[in-house]
Amino acid sequence: MHCALARRIAGKDMIIGVPVSTADEALEAEADGADYLGVGPLFATQTKADALPATGLGVLRTIRQAVRIPLVGIGGITHANAGDVIHAGADGVAVVSAIMASSNPGAAARALRSAVDQALCAR
Repeated sequence: MHCALARRIAGKDMIIGVPVSTADEALEAEADGADYLGVGPLFATQTKADALPATGLGVLRTIRQAVRIPLVGIGGITHANAGDVIHAGADGVAVVSAIMASSNPGAAARALRSAVDQALCAR
């Protein structure tokens, strides 16, 4: 569903996020009333069989310069690259495999949280 239609249906009180992979998509989503953007996939991911090719952090940096709303990096994010995602301009990360595929999901979640927190503090 297009963001503008979702906004008309949901109203101002619903938080709406829109997945984007280009600056043009990001600008359109922001203009249409998106509250935040999911940017990616930033890295290769096996979570979604129909995922687009990885965009890399350069696209995230470009989108960060283009829009003012929060950005959430998505796609192939692990504790090892989560800090890089934040440094490239994301306000947060969305993960599935890094936690769910781990033999210790709690430890994986804590490692991700620590990487994000450290990167946010360094900004």
